[in-house]
Amino acid sequence: MYTVTKYLSRYHLTKRFYSDDATILKKSLFLPITKFKSRLNVEQTIQRDSNIFKTCGFSDLYSWQREHMKNEEFILHDGPPYANGSAHIGHALNKILKDITIRSKLINGNKINYIPGWDCHGLPIELKAEKIHGNKWKNYSPLKIRQNARKYASKEIEKQKKVFKSWGILADWEKNCYYTFDKNYIQKQIQQFYELYKKGSIYRDLKPVYWSPSSKSALAEAELEYNTNHQSKSVTVKLELCPSTFSINLSNSEIIYALIWTTTPWTLPGNVAVVYSSNLMYSFVKIFDIPGIYLLATDLIQNLSTKINKSIEIISTIKGNELSSLKYKSLRFGEDDKPFLAGDHVTTDKGTGLVHTAPAYGHDDFLIALKHKIPIECHVDECGVFMPQTWSELINLAVLDEGNEMVCTLLSNKILHTEMYEHSYPYDWRTKLPVIIRASKQWFLDTGTIKKQSIECLKDIRIYPELSGSRNALLTLIEKRPYWCISRQRSWGVPIPVLYDESDNAIIDEKLLNNYYTLLEETGQDFWWIYDVQKLASNTSHNSEKLKKGLDILDIWFDSGISWSCVLGNNTIADLYLEGVDQCTGWFQASLMSSIALRNASPFRSLFVHGFVVDENGRKMSKSIGNVIDPQDIINGKYDQSITGVDILRWWVAKHGSHQTNIPVTKETMNNTKQSIDKIRLILRFLLGSFNNIKEHHFIHGINHLRYLDKYIILELKLFENEMNMLYNTFQYNKVCIKLLHFITNTISGLYVHHIKDRLYCDPIESNNRLACTATLQVIFENLLKHIAPILPHLAEEAFSFYPLRKTTFFKTPIMNLNEIVIPDSEKVISVIEKGLEVKSKVSNILHGTNSLKQSLIIAAPDETHNLLQHLHPKNSDRKSDLIELLQVNSIELTLSNIIDVKTIDSKGILCKRCRRWSAEKQEELCKRCEKTITIFNSK
Repeated sequence: MYTVTKYLSRYHLTKRFYSDDATILKKSLFLPITKFKSRLNVEQTIQRDSNIFKTCGFSDLYSWQREHMKNEEFILHDGPPYANGSAHIGHALNKILKDITIRSKLINGNKINYIPGWDCHGLPIELKAEKIHGNKWKNYSPLKIRQNARKYASKEIEKQKKVFKSWGILADWEKNCYYTFDKNYIQKQIQQFYELYKKGSIYRDLKPVYWSPSSKSALAEAELEYNTNHQSKSVTVKLELCPSTFSINLSNSEIIYALIWTTTPWTLPGNVAVVYSSNLMYSFVKIFDIPGIYLLATDLIQNLSTKINKSIEIISTIKGNELSSLKYKSLRFGEDDKPFLAGDHVTTDKGTGLVHTAPAYGHDDFLIALKHKIPIECHVDECGVFMPQTWSELINLAVLDEGNEMVCTLLSNKILHTEMYEHSYPYDWRTKLPVIIRASKQWFLDTGTIKKQSIECLKDIRIYPELSGSRNALLTLIEKRPYWCISRQRSWGVPIPVLYDESDNAIIDEKLLNNYYTLLEETGQDFWWIYDVQKLASNTSHNSEKLKKGLDILDIWFDSGISWSCVLGNNTIADLYLEGVDQCTGWFQASLMSSIALRNASPFRSLFVHGFVVDENGRKMSKSIGNVIDPQDIINGKYDQSITGVDILRWWVAKHGSHQTNIPVTKETMNNTKQSIDKIRLILRFLLGSFNNIKEHHFIHGINHLRYLDKYIILELKLFENEMNMLYNTFQYNKVCIKLLHFITNTISGLYVHHIKDRLYCDPIESNNRLACTATLQVIFENLLKHIAPILPHLAEEAFSFYPLRKTTFFKTPIMNLNEIVIPDSEKVISVIEKGLEVKSKVSNILHGTNSLKQSLIIAAPDETHNLLQHLHPKNSDRKSDLIELLQVNSIELTLSNIIDVKTIDSKGILCKRCRRWSAEKQEELCKRCEKTITIFNSK
């Protein structure tokens, strides 16, 4: 196949043909002429991007389509990015994928509903604001913290918004965005909190939650990062069994101990029980050179022997359920004996098969305590420090540091073995420091009541790409989620609108809420921190003197997860949510579960889940590693001077961002991107150059005189259109890129353009044959732009601005409907051209290395083939036929034969100096076609 560069070789002669001393012969050739450039340098690209944004109505396109598009609405609900830093390559990936999606829908006639938003609350923003103010921050009041956090968030929003606009993201950036710190958003959120509270879906309770001592706040699962190389000081502890509860005769007077193992020694002061499995076997053993008898799971004996490097002898083995009556002495002298309890969470993966249980510091432990009505007592404060209620030696010690060491020191005579254990451990995603599990009074969304419905609902949701594993990940996460803690102990956020009485009971009702709404409207988002309880409870029947104000804020995942209600309304379901795979633990879950809880329906019909950007070594982008690439550096040439412009960034996103878990940014991927765009620019330049003399009425005339190759290429274009629509509708943008380039290079360039140059350049300008050609090129141009534009809107608008028939911008121009171009004999056209291409393959092998235009052919073929070829070459005397055009030879004689046979003979014609074909009858004269064309040209 011919490449774009090859078939344009003559195109670059245009200026020479039109120089002052050019002959009338050269002037009469209708070579492509356009000011559209095949390449732009750095300055030109940056200027082009800026001009296109201004001149092509990018800023008003969203509002325009809301007024003018009448087809079904497509709703893409925007997951709000944090307003806490410059737009990065991850933002580019996400926002451009969204823009490709909505632009493809717009081009196909849909009205678009896309309202971009920002997540404006929470710890990430608070920490950034704190960094700016330094040591002064710790002396700020909550109100002052909020004012500075809002100021910082507002500034970052404007910076991000400016960048998003420069990427060509289609939205009403000035008038129609949502922000989670807006008054209307906050009011709606408070209202929905109350609705859930009335339904019993939200409640307050003492439960263990992930707690960050470094942030002094509860954290959700989505706010954790797991350090797989974390090392914990782990201990195997001896618990002395109470003889009076022991019914098994071991014929031995030695003390009997149960062995437990823990990676968190600091939780041992909270121990209330040992949990065993009724399904396991347990053994009493003797350990060489260590006095006493020890109880542990039979399957873990060898593990213990290897760990302590001592041989172990089994004395007796019993079933797990025989441990039910056992008790053991407390770790602290003077406390009551503790029970053995059965539990389903006990395994033989590690440890001893006997699980130390401290209900305030573990989820499974908490559930065991609830079942057996054991009181929950937490002796660790919000800073991760032991409180006065605990052992006296531990008071004011940090549990993750000296507190942990002190527990080990105090229990040294009860510790059989100590080790450093490397394992995966949760860290605060912002401070990058370890978290703990700590019981505290928090507000929870009851996931148990909505879990089953959420899972069933998710099974009917379309997820793209389906093979990414996102569906199973979401199902597993929801299935395992015990509850959702929605309260946080910070200042920057939406207040949990609850007052508390003297018994710490929550007070919330509609009269209070209406009062809050009035204060919110009058005073602004800080009303909860500005006013005292008396003001908050004014105009109600509550005795404010006996009430106190709650200081917790709502979890930012509840903040953003409720956005479907605040932005779209309670009766609307989005067609699509499109976010990174990390949102399977975050926004996707929060949105789904809040929507199920409030209206028994999913907030989305489809999910598109993309991956993360990585460097050339597969490492995630990180400032600490120093491998972060600023998307603006790609656009302005700082990343590579030869690679510039929004087109580069957007094509890279489309080509790599829609199907990979890890999406690489490398010099190689960017160079390949540039080459792809260069190929697209070249075909667009050729097409535009071919339109330099067309008029509106030419199109209908040309369509009515299509030749076989013209018809065939339009049929191919229809197939291409169907495939591209399917790929766009299933978000397979990587395949869109591949299909588009393949079609340009092979079908448009190699098949069509290469073969029609003669009639395009040399036929009379308004002849049927040439107008058929230019009409077909118009169809190609407008429909190529249709599929280029969602990915490269700047390039599409730039190219369209050079289109002679342009009346407005591309995105405001009705797209040519291929279905309206009817090819009545389509099956015959396909059969005829495909047979011609089959013969062409044989001819190409025979004529390889020669000038095919100088050759004449005798083609012998069986009846069926002969009949098909005759449609392309009705008379052997024809010197210009569809078959001659397709085979690119001088003349053809068709004959009948049992097999296809091709013979070559020297052309008897004379070279025509105008069209360079051997079609002239006399030396120094033109062929009849060129003489006619010159005559017409001179007459004008």
